[in-house]
Amino acid sequence: MQILIAPLEDIVLGEKTFFSADEAIGQTVISVENNQGLAANDYVILGIIGNEMAELLKIDSVNVNGKEITLSSATLHEHLRGAVIQKIRYNQRKFYRSTSESGTFTHLSTEGSPVDIEVDNPEGTEFEDSTGSSTSWYKATYFNSTTSNESSTDDAVAVQAGDAEHYTSIFKIKEEAGFKNNPHIGIEIVDRYRTEAEAQADGAVVGKYQLPFSSQPKIFQQIVTLLSAGLLLSKEYGMEADVEISKTGQRKIERAEDLLQKIRDDKLLLIGEDGTELSKRTDVMASSSNVFDADVADKGEMFNLGDEHFKLTDPTDALADSRRKTTTATGFK
Repeated sequence: MQILIAPLEDIVLGEKTFFSADEAIGQTVISVENNQGLAANDYVILGIIGNEMAELLKIDSVNVNGKEITLSSATLHEHLRGAVIQKIRYNQRKFYRSTSESGTFTHLSTEGSPVDIEVDNPEGTEFEDSTGSSTSWYKATYFNSTTSNESSTDDAVAVQAGDAEHYTSIFKIKEEAGFKNNPHIGIEIVDRYRTEAEAQADGAVVGKYQLPFSSQPKIFQQIVTLLSAGLLLSKEYGMEADVEISKTGQRKIERAEDLLQKIRDDKLLLIGEDGTELSKRTDVMASSSNVFDADVADKGEMFNLGDEHFKLTDPTDALADSRRKTTTATGFK
């Protein structure tokens, strides 16, 4: 069995308006600031995406004065004046499976696909594939059950279950950065920083451990989460982060880098799900240079030959060391 989570992407979202009055539970007619751009059979999200009070409903009709929307079913939660209402082009997700990343993807209709989009789940829409395996590949499309319109499988990214190719989730990063309920921080933005953080983390430990890991260590998930959130905060707040410490991502970045350094120094071991240390490299990764430069990283005493090692002295004069002069010799200077 494999658990799939399909995040909601900004590309399927459209027109926005806002509640113009408080609305109680069980309403079918709601007051809005402006219903232009909305029409019968459109789907709308009431509330902030990812909030437990958010809900996705279908429009039955809109009135001519532009101040009301009639829904096909009653609201399940109360909504306050000023809360956002946003059009969404689809109301369901379809899930497909293949044996390889570039293979033929088959719709999982027997597993219960399509399923309604979970707008109240900050991580995305969850789907359970009872017959899938850890080697299965998946794609998720968007589907409108009213019009039967579906996004192309060619545009969907092939992934393995549970976001297996990543160390941490988009939701965990947004939560760490304090953006859990911020609809303006899109998935694409967070994923960009996650990719950068994963590359940095992998590069820091590749000299110690075999990559990819045979089992994901929990501490590495925390490292990538901290690093991603720190990069996200630094970018989103810019110079403001330097003057307001609560908004700076630098502390998170430094904490992540400190943990990575401890791994390199063997002060922190990477432990897999079975409680044992993950496999370390058996080969040696090394670099060297025959050029001394005090400003570059230490490459080891063997290769950091100081200037005096290249200044030849008269072997017959025991005191020549204090009066040495640069002498030209083959290969040295």
